[in-house]
Amino acid sequence: MWLPIPILALTQTDVAELKALLASAPQASEFPNAAKATLLDLADITVRPDGSAKIVTRQAIKILNQRGREQEAEIKIPYNGSYETVKLIRARTLRPNGVVVEVKPTEVRSGAASEGYDDAKVLSFSMPAVEPGCLIEYEYVTEQKTSPLPGHFWFQWYFQGGFDPVQHTRLRITVPSTLKLARKLRNSAIEPTIRTAPDSKSVVYTWEQKNVAPLNIEPLMPPAERQLPKLTVSTVPSWQSVADWYTKLARAASQGDPTVTAMAQELTKNCRTEEEKARAIFYYVQDKTRYVAIELGISAYQPRPASRTLTVQYGDCKDMATLLVALLRAAGITAHPVLLQAGEPFPQQVELPSPHAFNHAICQAQVGGKTYWLDATAQVCRFGDIPQADRGVEVLVIKDGKAVFETVPEASPAEALNLQQASVVLDSEGAAMGTVQLSGTGDYELSLRANLVVKSNDERKKYAEALLGSIGVNPRIESLQLTDISNRDTPLSISSKTRFANWATVSGDLLLFKARPDQASPAFASPFVEDNRLYPIYQSEPRLMRANLEVTIPEGYSYLYIPKPISGESALGSFSRTVQQEGRKLTISIEVQDRRATVPATEYPALRQYIDRYLRMYGELVIARKDAAAQVIK
Repeated sequence: MWLPIPILALTQTDVAELKALLASAPQASEFPNAAKATLLDLADITVRPDGSAKIVTRQAIKILNQRGREQEAEIKIPYNGSYETVKLIRARTLRPNGVVVEVKPTEVRSGAASEGYDDAKVLSFSMPAVEPGCLIEYEYVTEQKTSPLPGHFWFQWYFQGGFDPVQHTRLRITVPSTLKLARKLRNSAIEPTIRTAPDSKSVVYTWEQKNVAPLNIEPLMPPAERQLPKLTVSTVPSWQSVADWYTKLARAASQGDPTVTAMAQELTKNCRTEEEKARAIFYYVQDKTRYVAIELGISAYQPRPASRTLTVQYGDCKDMATLLVALLRAAGITAHPVLLQAGEPFPQQVELPSPHAFNHAICQAQVGGKTYWLDATAQVCRFGDIPQADRGVEVLVIKDGKAVFETVPEASPAEALNLQQASVVLDSEGAAMGTVQLSGTGDYELSLRANLVVKSNDERKKYAEALLGSIGVNPRIESLQLTDISNRDTPLSISSKTRFANWATVSGDLLLFKARPDQASPAFASPFVEDNRLYPIYQSEPRLMRANLEVTIPEGYSYLYIPKPISGESALGSFSRTVQQEGRKLTISIEVQDRRATVPATEYPALRQYIDRYLRMYGELVIARKDAAAQVIK
């Protein structure tokens, strides 16, 4: 949709200011790794007594190179159309030669951020004449008509909104004296200036910093968001206030009505135990409720009635969690809604309370004296399991209206298993014929099942061949067997009889292949190439990979070199490889275990040695040679 938004006319004072900004900006040579330099990053917020706010944002950015041009030429300003509006004040580019090119009102677009049912909107426009050395500048106003949590305001501000340098960043918030503004600062020691507003009814807080250095990026560092200087403010007094607010929103939605009660009774009529009842209800919500993102007005936070979700058979995470809670309660099982920040395994209750802290909703149930965490949006997940993104996350469980923080148990490496078993026979041309079985647990199994369940038989074969492409180039499956994909309680297994035309390398009288099943995997490079380390080493997900390979070389060949057993241990995990020979058959077993860990930078040298040792294992070859007698016969 094209909006005729009035944009302020350019004055000579404006042009002079832009030229002064560009003249003071750093040169590309000063920051060779940066794409841009932010010259101004300013926000002025006026908070009203009801918690709504007016936010004026201004950005001025120097484009340092082509990467900066690609990153910054298209501007997208997100907002929630149900309670926010955005108006562009001005947008223009100052070219290196001093010419200013403005965005015209007819070039500003406003519309849905994506296809779906939500109110996520975006105001967008293209900056004109963007090239290395230019300056782009724009200013806009965001009007919040209401606060989702009436009477309260919350906001977060990064003093470095990316990895590149910032010359001047400032946040100014004017808050009514009746609202108490709590503040939490991370990775910075910036202190605000605090003064009483001229009307004596408000307090003005100003945080300001200049010359913020670029953020250095290192492999396997903790999330960059955790390293940036960040300010969080909130007038919400406690997490209990958040629980009270959500309970009020969800109370009517989660109450059982005759439709929900009847469905719960129907689903559990043949169940003998609480676990059987909970399992039947969980699988019903998974199977019958289509997940869609629905964020319409207050329903960005408020779930729809369970009976409505039951009828329309679609909903978002909070709708599905609410339906699950309602059905379980109707079946006599204790169940609670759970709010969380998926994929964020860091302490949550130490943060300032606000609804913004959560992006996902699941269910906690007490079944047969055991706690179950149930995420119905993972629609191929088995009962009792939960996706990795929910694991290790500190969550807010709302138990009868009370806010209780608990942590979803982390997965052990064995609960994130990737298992490969291959048995192949080689011929003298390096081709291999044999059987391969793939199976696993946790997210690996979820990924396999999610892909297979939506495919036809022919598509499943092609998908399996793509998976086997890491084991050998151009696999051709002759027969394929799958366990019951629709039965989530049965471990998933993919078994095939497969031919690999180019499994081993032929070099004269030699056959060479890697001492591991995955012959065609790309070369693995160490992430630790620098001599020193600034940040801790962070590994977010546990994993256990077990690979077993039985390979039989052709008649007339014998082994010239067989790698020795090798193992390694570190704070990040462990690995081992064993090799056994029985005549022409060689059995190679590999186990690699990754742990969720945050390791101090002081242990970097030891981790480099660990990875280097692993790489030696990963790259070692088995060498077989044609026997002299066989050469004569040929």
